[in-house]
Amino acid sequence: MKIIFFGSGQFSLPIVKRLRDGFALLGVVVTKPKPRGRGLRRSWPSIAEWAKGEGISVFAPDDPSDGAFINDLIKLKPNLFVLSAYGHILSAKLLNVPSLGGINIHPSLLPKYRGPAPIQRAIMAGEKKTGITIFFMDEKIDHGKMILQETLDIKPDENYGSLQTRLSERSADLIIKVIESIGAGTYRTIQQNEGEMSYARKIKKSEMTINWFESTEKIVNLIRALSPWPGAKTLFRDKEVKIIDVVAGHERLEPRTIHVDKKNLYVGTGDGSVVLKRVKPQNRSLMSGLDFKNGFRVKKGEVIG
Repeated sequence: MKIIFFGSGQFSLPIVKRLRDGFALLGVVVTKPKPRGRGLRRSWPSIAEWAKGEGISVFAPDDPSDGAFINDLIKLKPNLFVLSAYGHILSAKLLNVPSLGGINIHPSLLPKYRGPAPIQRAIMAGEKKTGITIFFMDEKIDHGKMILQETLDIKPDENYGSLQTRLSERSADLIIKVIESIGAGTYRTIQQNEGEMSYARKIKKSEMTINWFESTEKIVNLIRALSPWPGAKTLFRDKEVKIIDVVAGHERLEPRTIHVDKKNLYVGTGDGSVVLKRVKPQNRSLMSGLDFKNGFRVKKGEVIG
């Protein structure tokens, strides 16, 4: 089976490594990185660096619908496209290149949480379950006939980073079975139920700021959904602090109000409090809530946010 892989995010790396081990990986297509910083340098995704180190061709078209790029892929004569966390919708002309079509690995129970942020949105919404869906691609966003779907529990203390890792590693196992079934012609498909569709839009910067007047549950879920990156934000003494890890507290406090005891640093919420476990103050390294309390000499009654 000759495969071309499309993907740029960290979620994709375990998957593409497994494809390399089991099949003929002809190339990896990534989203071209934008110039950043004062030197306007391009920081290539880890999957591109890995592929280059393995001697695998890397493509980074500005537009994957570009005719020249499509012609380059036609020359490779792939059997299958595999996509995960790529960031572009593939056109019908591009999807017609591989003899067996293109399949997508999406970390949600489609048609729920279609779109670019399914893991974060599921945690933010307080979902207890999520999953993996592998489906044949068409020209619509995360829309196509499903080949396989598997449900996974979301652990109560799980954050975006840990859940993404677990979903990625499980996807790497499942994609092998799916590709083998496609090669053997033994797969079956099922239509998505459009009546259950929801969309997981990209996280906006405005959503990253903690509203301490919200419920404890909602604040905890927001912090989990944005941890370890990009991090939920708040202000303390007019400087930004990223809150990376919290647990629900037993104290009942006014929203934004800080309470200090020997071991814990509490912040009041709309219906209780949270205990700060790990934080990252502006221009400082990640630290425990206790180190933050001691290092900044946080006083009872101060406010945050």
